[in-house]
Amino acid sequence: MPYADLREYIDRLEREGDLKRITAEVDWNLELGAVMRRANDLREPALLFESIKGCSPEYRVLANMVGASKGNPYGRLCRAMDLPYDTPPLEIIDEFIRRFQNPIRPVQVDNAPCKENIIKGEDVDLTRFPSPHFRPMDGGRFMGTWHTDVTASRDRSWVNWGMYRHMLHDKQTLGWLANPGQHGPGIYYQQYESKGEAMPFAIAIGTEPACSLATISLIPANIDEADLAGGLRGKPIELIKCETNDLLVPASAEIVLEGEVLPYERRPEGPFGEYPGYFASDSSPRPVIHINCITHRNNPILTVSSPGKPFDDTTFVYALCGSAALTMELRRLGLPFNKVFLTPEMMGVIISARETYPGFVHTLSSAVWSTKVGVYRPTVIVVGEDVDVSNAEEVLWAMTTRIHPVRDIHVQKRAPSSPLFPFVSPDERTTLTGANVCYDATFPFEWKDQAPKVVDFEHAWPEEIKGRVAQRWEEYGLGKENKQG
Repeated sequence: MPYADLREYIDRLEREGDLKRITAEVDWNLELGAVMRRANDLREPALLFESIKGCSPEYRVLANMVGASKGNPYGRLCRAMDLPYDTPPLEIIDEFIRRFQNPIRPVQVDNAPCKENIIKGEDVDLTRFPSPHFRPMDGGRFMGTWHTDVTASRDRSWVNWGMYRHMLHDKQTLGWLANPGQHGPGIYYQQYESKGEAMPFAIAIGTEPACSLATISLIPANIDEADLAGGLRGKPIELIKCETNDLLVPASAEIVLEGEVLPYERRPEGPFGEYPGYFASDSSPRPVIHINCITHRNNPILTVSSPGKPFDDTTFVYALCGSAALTMELRRLGLPFNKVFLTPEMMGVIISARETYPGFVHTLSSAVWSTKVGVYRPTVIVVGEDVDVSNAEEVLWAMTTRIHPVRDIHVQKRAPSSPLFPFVSPDERTTLTGANVCYDATFPFEWKDQAPKVVDFEHAWPEEIKGRVAQRWEEYGLGKENKQG
């Protein structure tokens, strides 16, 4: 069943013992961020903070809404997608692909709960909301960490949803981490700022899960994420028009911020602990969003994320969405491969494939780096088809036994880079250039049938023996009751 809104999702988490209401007063300044990170590390339930120091009791904060869970780190994501709790990651990726390939167009409505309160002009005050200052090294409070940014091309032929961080500058302005290789920033730089025009902007905070998952889908350009949200939930998403511009936003949102980004205006933004697991980017001049209208539900819920060293509360979910999108892109190109898996910190892509001709890994890695998903993934690891790409032990085994230190490590210089990458130099962080690397953990095509044979149950015994052993397993006294762990 699709969730009608965020509150229906919260109700399900609570019914299934996967949500904790925090009624004790918590300070938005550092304390809230520390609680949510420790809770995530301990695989605690999602957290609904109901008493934020210095804020009106009507404002609440939801943290770890798809964070790592006990038993199966992906379990809460499974609940968000209405899948069995124990669904493994590769099956989740396959389900993302199935739903992405069956998009459903949204419908526009005239009334929605997000219009219960409408604040315009000089009455706009972003500081009323309990936006956290997560960590001491963060550049300030951040209001946009788990949300949907809505932008559109000048001719309105493409509406893009994205999730880019927003630091709180003051009552009416937010910062915007806008890397030019991403879709929303690309629209701004290429279609608006280049012509000296302001770009309309909307931020929807606290949507039901499908909107958030579609927002981070990393799909190619000119595809509307609102259609994917419908596919994810099996039912159209309802959209409603903003009060001060023509953008349509998810009607189920808890909070909607409306505004514009002026051309060539910059203010210092950052730093912020990010998905690679480091404070890697310094404060830098970045675009500014001027907010001229706020609409919100009664007793609004601010959804937040605090990315960092994996498993954090959201980045591994990005990785599964990206794995699905990249799989679809590589299939569209007709490239032969088995499975794709983005590493939980989003810095690497692991692909299982057979070397179909000499140098095939170059074709494969170049294809990855040419996609929306892969442009900011500096590491590609190609393993054999026998390796489970989601199993870190198997991948490490393949890398340490199949990579020739001279022959199988391929570096691409002056590649597009992000200021969030911890390994780039200060100069590279300024020029947004770095390097990519492909590790070829497959045996060379020229070896063909002479490659070393794998020694495990699957490969070292004939089918007849394997079948006999499996059939007699309980006869050996090795049934389910004897499993460890």
